[in-house]
Amino acid sequence: MSATLHRTAVTFRLVVISSITVALAVALALRAARGFTHPARPGEEADPKDFVAWNKLADARLRQFRITGELGELSQAIAAVRHSLKAAPPAANREGLALRVRVELATHRFQEARQSAEELRAAMPQHAYPLQLLGDALFNLGEYAEAERIWNEMLAASGSSVLAGPRFAQLDLVYGRVERARDRLASALDLARQLDPTAPETVAWYHVQLGELAFRSGDWESAGMRYEQALAALPDYYAAVDHLAELRGAQGRLDEAITLYAGLIARVPRPEFQQALGDLYLFSGKAADARPWHERALATYLASVEHGEVLYLHHLAGFYADSLNEPAKAVQCARRDLALRHSIQAYEALAWALQKSGAIDEARDLAAKALATGTSDAHILYHAGLIRMSAGDVAGGSAALQQALAANPRYQTFHVHR
Repeated sequence: MSATLHRTAVTFRLVVISSITVALAVALALRAARGFTHPARPGEEADPKDFVAWNKLADARLRQFRITGELGELSQAIAAVRHSLKAAPPAANREGLALRVRVELATHRFQEARQSAEELRAAMPQHAYPLQLLGDALFNLGEYAEAERIWNEMLAASGSSVLAGPRFAQLDLVYGRVERARDRLASALDLARQLDPTAPETVAWYHVQLGELAFRSGDWESAGMRYEQALAALPDYYAAVDHLAELRGAQGRLDEAITLYAGLIARVPRPEFQQALGDLYLFSGKAADARPWHERALATYLASVEHGEVLYLHHLAGFYADSLNEPAKAVQCARRDLALRHSIQAYEALAWALQKSGAIDEARDLAAKALATGTSDAHILYHAGLIRMSAGDVAGGSAALQQALAANPRYQTFHVHR
């Protein structure tokens, strides 16, 4: 089994609501929600025709989802948006339409998000916000050049780089410009610190992103400092705990990592965290301890797919390929994921699944597409190197493996791919 165990976080890249593509914008947009009250008193039903109240509820639930990571918050947001748009159609309810885009992004329904964002753009042609959401959808679909064009339009319309910085940072990572991405995120963190009232969830989120960049580069000291700063800004922040557990696992501090994951799962029982704990046990040679956590994760992943959700298709592809070593099932999930979006991560996931199933030629072609942007992601480079060598391209494979090592000298330690 590879020393690297594949996982992607829910949305943005994790959940999209909590990804680089929306962080600062959400903080600015939702500050007013801090005083939010439910549209009905406890035990009462909200007026089904009160679309303004439903919009406030959806907005507040999305904010809580970003802070807590609890999927129940996302479910409530989805239901509230449905009620809002039933009470008032998009033509008279632009906020409800914008919220629909946000929940479509959060649930990885990127094609639907694109269509909804185009509808919002037609309704608000002079505004930057529809361009922000449209660019977010395009980015996650893997249409990077078009996303960049739309975000440049957003920048021109808004006259401010506040919303654009984090988005261009994500594009920088796709194109292998890691230092530029780091600089953009550091600048955005400085802006987040200046918000009045303060937005601790946004400050914490930026520290996690900067910590992850450090971790990916093998700079564990900086990563640990960033994660601790995130927890100082927002105690028990789920994303910071998740990343800190990963770091402790990489450092060989297994008991600490296990304790962190177990505590996180007790609060936020999401399957990707259960998988991560199982992967940690598996990585440390404790297959019997890994099995129950993997079984729990798999049951939830499959239940999600059976309900028609697409949120965990990418997770399942990596889970089947590496954690369970069932490449045929990995290929099925990865093909479905690639049919929905053409991101470099989707190309890589299918390439790796195909390589493990023995379809080397197709794997080689897809790995080339994953590398086409010039990414310096060690995970993608490492798998591409192994695929090339399996295809007989020893020189090309060795070069890719050397690039992976240069990008992250500690790549072979425990980590979860996000």
